[in-house]
Amino acid sequence: MTGTGHPVAHVIGAILGDARQHARLTLGEAARRLGTHAERLGHIESGRHPATSAELRRLCRLYGVADEAPALHRLAEGPPAGTHSRAAHRIDREKGFADRLAAVARQCIRVRWMSTHLVPPPLHTPAYAAAVHQPSPTRPWPELRGQDVIVLDESVVRRGSATPALMCEQISHLLTLQHQGAQIHVVPDLFPPGSYAELTLDSAVTVVTGGFADAVYQATTALATHIDHALDQPDTDRSRRLLTEAYAHHHSLREIR
Repeated sequence: MTGTGHPVAHVIGAILGDARQHARLTLGEAARRLGTHAERLGHIESGRHPATSAELRRLCRLYGVADEAPALHRLAEGPPAGTHSRAAHRIDREKGFADRLAAVARQCIRVRWMSTHLVPPPLHTPAYAAAVHQPSPTRPWPELRGQDVIVLDESVVRRGSATPALMCEQISHLLTLQHQGAQIHVVPDLFPPGSYAELTLDSAVTVVTGGFADAVYQATTALATHIDHALDQPDTDRSRRLLTEAYAHHHSLREIR
């Protein structure tokens, strides 16, 4: 199984911790049912000591998510020996990956998401989520918290001319969240292109990349520095102006139709 040097140990621990909480079990109760120590389970959930294959199976059964065990085992094992090109990455493309990623997000201290092509899941309206075919998690992403940060390229809110009513609703939602104090920044010409999230767990930081077909976990890399760069000079007024202009753009298209 994976060692503590790779952030996937923390990812798996967060998924197990989320499942335990959803099952309404304390660490002590879960430990008693498994005949082990609460300290051991705490170390597994914090990523300090990876779970063995047997522990993964027993924990998943206890928490009522037995079908998660094979996917978590494969995630912990990583790519086959001799696969060097993505040795620093762990890919989760098994069924239910979106649920597992949402579970990690719920256990995070902070999420910083940067996107140059789509509005990230924490900000989706139901209509936008359906339009971009975002898998619908059993237990969805947590609502945006005060410490969470979203950085969007201006093009993200300009897209969607074929669905102007949908985009008006989505941008209106962003403006409302921003007015309520959410850290949503709209920046022209973000780089690099793509979508990735920096998930800060208790004792590790993980970068998640990928689209709607998988999640790719890796240790924080230079990718995360681009979020720092975009936030060097956060400009709330500029972000609000760009959102308002995008809303007006889509609203004009809606009226034409």
